[in-house]
This record gives sequence, structure tokens and C-alpha cells, in this order.
Amino acid sequence: MPVTPHATKQDYELAFKGFHYPISKAAIINMGRDKGGIDREVARVLADLPNRRYANIDELKDAVRAVYRDKGVTDDNQPV
Repeated sequence: MPVTPHATKQDYELAFKGFHYPISKAAIINMGRDKGGIDREVARVLADLPNRRYANIDELKDAVRAVYRDKGVTDDNQPV
């Protein structure tokens, strides 16, 4: 049975708001923490991202999708 995330697309849009690319994983984590109100699942997924720089929102979303896939979440059930 596939895992179903509880975070929504809107949770990720809120988390990604205000990012300036390219952006590092450390900056993503820090900005999310500074914003506050970030969904716990979103924060955990962002913490699991590969430690690299992301050139644009599409690269970041692809990396988030890969984290969900690694956790057993099917593409149809991903919020990103």
C-alpha cells in the first residue's frame, strides 16, 4: 500500500515563496525556519534533500519528488 503524504501543494508553495535561485540546501532550510509556519512534513522532506545548489524551482521540485519516491510515495500521491 503506497504511503500518502499529508502536506499539500499549498504547503510547498508557502515554503518555496521568496527563494532566490540558485539556492543551497542550507539556505532552503534556514529560510524555511525563518519564515515559521512551515508544515512539519515539508521541513522533514527539505532536510532530506541532497546537499547541493538548486538552479531553479523546477530542480528543487524534482529533488523533493525524488525524496518522496525514496519514501515509497507514488508520483500520483505527491503534493509537488
